[in-house]
Amino acid sequence: MSQRLDRSFRVCHLPPYCSKYNPIDHRLFCHLTRSLQATQLTSIDIVYEALQQTTTKTGLRVVCELARKTYESGIKAAPDFLANEPTQRDAYLAAFNYKFSPN
Repeated sequence: MSQRLDRSFRVCHLPPYCSKYNPIDHRLFCHLTRSLQATQLTSIDIVYEALQQTTTKTGLRVVCELARKTYESGIKAAPDFLANEPTQRDAYLAAFNYKFSPN
């Protein structure tokens, strides 16, 4: 994508279990929890509809999208890709911070 747009993208993930720094946790998940209360979650469609209908008085509206395909687990990146990986990893927390740049 960065090559198609001729732009660099920097990605910085929050480390696992650091929800106190994630603004989405505080602004969205409480409303999603409220939407799912007293709902029997017996199918993906029921969860999808409940989350899709989540709104607030201040204008929050949730948009949901189901994954369009099933991904196999346990697939590893090819060795030649890893050797020439286009991702530039930061020295600090390389697993969570990296950059994509066009060649």
